[in-house]
Amino acid sequence: MDWPSLIANFLGSAIPAAVGVAIVKYLSDSLVERQKARQTSELQETQIAFSIGATSHMATVAFDKHVEFCEKYHEEVHRSLQAFVQDGVTQEPVDVASFFRIRQKCPLWLTNEIDGELERFERRVTQLGGEGPDVDATGERRGSNEASIKRAIAFMREV
Repeated sequence: MDWPSLIANFLGSAIPAAVGVAIVKYLSDSLVERQKARQTSELQETQIAFSIGATSHMATVAFDKHVEFCEKYHEEVHRSLQAFVQDGVTQEPVDVASFFRIRQKCPLWLTNEIDGELERFERRVTQLGGEGPDVDATGERRGSNEASIKRAIAFMREV
């Protein structure tokens, strides 16, 4: 055998083998990629279906419960502040125990941030009142409640 025929035989068998290996590798890689894409797509569809099915009802319930809490809490705040405005400054500060009870009945519907802000609000509200009415020697109120109400409004704006 001479060199040219040896090179021709080698190239004749090596090139088709290399091309065959490249084709097999390309096909297997593309098959693996398609399978990964299909699995990812199926997983995403499953997650979306679960999210929609599970959270749509849960989100509705959580929202409804949060709104219910807000309405109860607002009603109690309104009632307490209305009593303060009507009665004016009294010996007793505004009672916030009812606010706390409402928060304790609905802890699942409050985030930590909201709960913290409500605690801060309740601490500040207890500072309203408790000064005692401004009365003269006969027990009659001096002046109107207007000044104490204005102070209370200014104080609440800070809260």
